[in-house]
Amino acid sequence: METFEGLLIDTYVLQEQPMMLTGINLQLEDRVINGLLKDRYLAKYILRLPLNKYILEVSGKWNRRNQLVIKKMIIKNIDEYIKIVGTPE
Repeated sequence: METFEGLLIDTYVLQEQPMMLTGINLQLEDRVINGLLKDRYLAKYILRLPLNKYILEVSGKWNRRNQLVIKKMIIKNIDEYIKIVGTPE
């Protein structure tokens, strides 16, 4: 698994049924990573976050379409909003 750390710049829902697929874009220093979330709990959590504010550390594997399929996510810059809503376990 590869690990990347970047700014959350975009979130979008690809499909909801039968399996929820959510896409995210992370801005690294030199490029933008296109990520894919299959976990419904993580997807609902990430869709509530404001854009261009939080730095995420994500781990996963690349698929054939050059998307990072995210298995693990950590928010690096925790503020008051994150303390209220909590962090994904």
